[in-house]
Amino acid sequence: MGPARQALRAATRESHDRLDKAAVLQPLVRPDITADQYARALAVLYGFHAPVERALGEGAARLALLREDLRVLGADPDGLPEMTGLPPLDSAPARLAARYVLDGSAHGGRAMLPGITRALGFDARRGARFLASDGLDMAGAWKALMVRLEEELVDPAALATACATAAALFAALEGWTAEHA
Repeated sequence: MGPARQALRAATRESHDRLDKAAVLQPLVRPDITADQYARALAVLYGFHAPVERALGEGAARLALLREDLRVLGADPDGLPEMTGLPPLDSAPARLAARYVLDGSAHGGRAMLPGITRALGFDARRGARFLASDGLDMAGAWKALMVRLEEELVDPAALATACATAAALFAALEGWTAEHA
């Protein structure tokens, strides 16, 4: 693991650990999750992912999968609340940090997928496409992002911006999940 990734990981470790215990997200790793709990967790995740993806202005393929999953669960994504007060994503280091946060969450989603499939019957084809990152090469995207982090965050100021942004995004998500507990 390169120094940029180590720094980002250290900057977000405590928030990441707390998010793993967030009341609204905790059912995602429980064998007794209900469809209502699943829908609620996805709605909260949508409220975070949608404004971040829009701020990045890039392709939002995973967001499209999340919208589809919400529809399968009977929710209208356009009617869901979205988080406000994002940290600025107006620099290359900040955008890299946001990508690190979003793409990192894809790895967690894939780890949750088998439990969701067992408990609720949703899979990569229906209802859990977001968790599965269906049709996307997230492993390849992650490897490419790791290379970019190490190449583009060599400057200490750029790395500091990226770490501060990643930490602020995690903190914002923590607040968002607490608000919707």
